Amino acid sequence: MLRLFIGNQLFAILLLPFIIGGYVLLNAYSHCFEILPSIELGFWGKHSFYNVNALHYITGILVLFNSILANYLFNSNEFYDRNSYVISLFYIVFTSYFQSFYQLDGILLSHTFILLAFFQLFHLENNVDGRKWSFNAGVFFGIAATLNPPLFILLPVIWLMITRIRPFVFRELLLASLGFVLPIVYLIFYLFLNKGVVLKNVFASDKLAIHNNWVIITSIGLFAFLTFLSLIAISYKTSKSSLRFKKLTAILKLLMYLGVLLGGIEYVSFGHYELLSISIIALAFFLPFAFFNKSSSLVGMLLFYGAFIFSFVRFFM
Repeated sequence: MLRLFIGNQLFAILLLPFIIGGYVLLNAYSHCFEILPSIELGFWGKHSFYNVNALHYITGILVLFNSILANYLFNSNEFYDRNSYVISLFYIVFTSYFQSFYQLDGILLSHTFILLAFFQLFHLENNVDGRKWSFNAGVFFGIAATLNPPLFILLPVIWLMITRIRPFVFRELLLASLGFVLPIVYLIFYLFLNKGVVLKNVFASDKLAIHNNWVIITSIGLFAFLTFLSLIAISYKTSKSSLRFKKLTAILKLLMYLGVLLGGIEYVSFGHYELLSISIIALAFFLPFAFFNKSSSLVGMLLFYGAFIFSFVRFFM
């Protein structure tokens, strides 16, 4: 299966809806992840959605859209010397470990806007005016933060991302900050007009995953090994790559570290790890290089198939 997705075969994309459908059907059978008749959209509040079956379709379509968007970002920026569709596969398999895969919420929507923000950041060039792209990236990151409140700490990270690609330009950082604040201004007006909306703990959630602690620890352990391998693989690649490739991977690493940090805080405080899914975006970009490199392909294959098999097995635990 991996060879089909790693190779430049567009046909592989057609298999993605069936993989998503398989996870959804297994969850419907096992009730591993609880599906509630409402969706949480961060600071935009909770909204009733009584047609649970329709919610499955909407969520599945958004997961598919995010996976294809991530794959297009990878291929269009020539991370590898030929097109590959394994990024979509990795994104789907790894996000299947999280509640957001099965019920639409602010976390899954924040993935979409984070990817759109990276499309803007990847337009930045060393000797080209970056004010437009910096502002647009700030807007998308700001929307993601309103949908997924812990991402409010993104603002200084955005500054680091921009200055990692380009020299320090105060106007660009100011525009990125204004772009980030703009959705928050709209949010304040929304909260003012809807006085019934009550702000709550940003890490709290009404959703429950019916998992025992052993399943959670195993899942985190698999992600830890995959992350470690992906960082080794991308470090080997960057040592022989262009300066621009190093800059793009550097800002993706910042996103990965942010996701690990937030996921760790959430797990220690509340016993769940939904925010760790933010790091999946970067992991999906880095892990393919473990397969492109012959010396690490066997280890990568064993870890991926272990994660892939366990993503199905855990439904029966």
